[in-house]
Amino acid sequence: MLCAALAVFCLPSVGGAQSLRQLPEDAVLTTMVAQGGASVMLGEHKVLLSPAAQVRNADNMIVLPANLYGKYAVAVKTDFQGLVNRIWILSADERAALAARKKQ
Repeated sequence: MLCAALAVFCLPSVGGAQSLRQLPEDAVLTTMVAQGGASVMLGEHKVLLSPAAQVRNADNMIVLPANLYGKYAVAVKTDFQGLVNRIWILSADERAALAARKKQ
Protein backbone atom coordinates (compact mmCIF):
# COMPACT_ATOMS: atom_id res chain seq x y z
CA MET A 1 0.00 0.00 0.00
CA LEU A 2 2.81 2.39 0.87
CA CYS A 3 4.57 1.58 -2.42
CA ALA A 4 1.44 2.43 -4.39
CA ALA A 5 1.07 5.75 -2.59
CA LEU A 6 4.71 6.64 -3.25
CA ALA A 7 4.39 5.68 -6.91
CA VAL A 8 1.55 8.17 -7.37
CA PHE A 9 3.72 11.01 -6.07
CA CYS A 10 6.70 9.99 -8.23
CA LEU A 11 4.79 9.96 -11.53
CA PRO A 12 4.97 13.09 -13.67
CA SER A 13 1.86 15.20 -13.97
CA VAL A 14 -0.14 14.14 -17.01
CA GLY A 15 -2.72 16.91 -16.84
CA GLY A 16 -0.23 19.79 -16.69
CA ALA A 17 0.19 22.32 -19.44
CA GLN A 18 2.69 21.31 -22.08
CA SER A 19 5.34 23.91 -22.86
CA LEU A 20 6.28 24.84 -26.41
CA ARG A 21 9.59 23.65 -27.81
CA GLN A 22 12.30 26.17 -28.56
CA LEU A 23 12.76 25.83 -32.32
CA PRO A 24 15.56 27.57 -34.23
CA GLU A 25 14.79 31.08 -35.49
CA ASP A 26 15.69 30.08 -39.06
CA ALA A 27 13.44 26.99 -39.15
CA VAL A 28 11.03 27.13 -42.08
CA LEU A 29 7.31 26.60 -41.38
CA THR A 30 5.64 24.47 -44.09
CA THR A 31 3.57 21.37 -44.74
CA MET A 32 5.09 17.95 -45.32
CA VAL A 33 3.66 14.92 -47.07
CA ALA A 34 5.61 11.77 -46.24
CA GLN A 35 5.32 8.28 -47.70
CA GLY A 36 7.93 6.42 -45.70
CA GLY A 37 10.91 6.99 -47.96
CA ALA A 38 14.11 8.98 -48.28
CA SER A 39 12.26 11.97 -49.72
CA VAL A 40 9.27 14.07 -48.68
CA MET A 41 7.10 16.74 -50.24
CA LEU A 42 7.60 20.12 -48.56
CA GLY A 43 4.89 22.38 -49.90
CA GLU A 44 5.06 21.85 -53.67
CA HIS A 45 8.66 20.57 -53.77
CA LYS A 46 10.00 17.04 -53.46
CA VAL A 47 13.17 17.13 -51.34
CA LEU A 48 15.65 14.53 -50.17
CA LEU A 49 16.27 13.78 -46.54
CA SER A 50 19.81 13.82 -45.22
CA PRO A 51 21.16 10.36 -44.30
CA ALA A 52 21.30 11.70 -40.73
CA ALA A 53 17.81 13.27 -40.83
CA GLN A 54 16.16 13.59 -37.45
CA VAL A 55 12.38 13.81 -37.24
CA ARG A 56 10.65 14.70 -33.97
CA ASN A 57 6.93 14.32 -33.45
CA ALA A 58 4.70 16.75 -31.52
CA ASP A 59 5.75 15.01 -28.27
CA ASN A 60 9.43 15.62 -29.19
CA MET A 61 10.06 11.90 -29.63
CA ILE A 62 12.30 10.77 -32.49
CA VAL A 63 10.41 9.14 -35.37
CA LEU A 64 12.12 7.17 -38.10
CA PRO A 65 11.48 8.69 -41.55
CA ALA A 66 10.52 5.23 -42.84
CA ASN A 67 7.58 5.25 -40.39
CA LEU A 68 6.11 8.56 -41.55
CA TYR A 69 3.00 8.52 -43.70
CA GLY A 70 0.58 11.38 -44.19
CA LYS A 71 0.43 15.17 -44.16
CA TYR A 72 1.91 17.21 -41.31
CA ALA A 73 2.53 20.84 -40.37
CA VAL A 74 6.28 21.03 -39.78
CA ALA A 75 9.27 23.25 -39.16
CA VAL A 76 12.39 22.19 -41.11
CA LYS A 77 16.09 22.96 -41.36
CA THR A 78 18.52 21.96 -44.08
CA ASP A 79 22.19 21.09 -43.93
CA PHE A 80 25.02 22.71 -45.90
CA GLN A 81 24.21 20.53 -48.93
CA GLY A 82 20.57 21.58 -49.03
CA LEU A 83 19.28 18.24 -47.72
CA VAL A 84 16.61 18.30 -45.02
CA ASN A 85 18.25 17.20 -41.78
CA ARG A 86 15.86 18.38 -39.03
CA ILE A 87 12.06 18.12 -39.03
CA TRP A 88 9.77 19.04 -36.15
CA ILE A 89 6.15 17.92 -36.48
CA LEU A 90 4.21 20.76 -34.89
CA SER A 91 1.30 20.81 -32.49
CA ALA A 92 -1.51 23.31 -33.09
CA ASP A 93 -0.12 25.60 -30.36
CA GLU A 94 3.35 25.52 -31.91
CA ARG A 95 1.96 26.32 -35.37
CA ALA A 96 0.17 29.37 -33.98
CA ALA A 97 3.23 30.55 -32.02
CA LEU A 98 5.58 30.13 -35.00
CA ALA A 99 3.19 31.88 -37.38
CA ALA A 100 2.94 34.82 -34.97
CA ARG A 101 6.74 34.92 -34.59
CA LYS A 102 7.25 34.96 -38.37
CA LYS A 103 4.82 37.90 -38.75
CA GLN A 104 6.89 40.07 -36.37
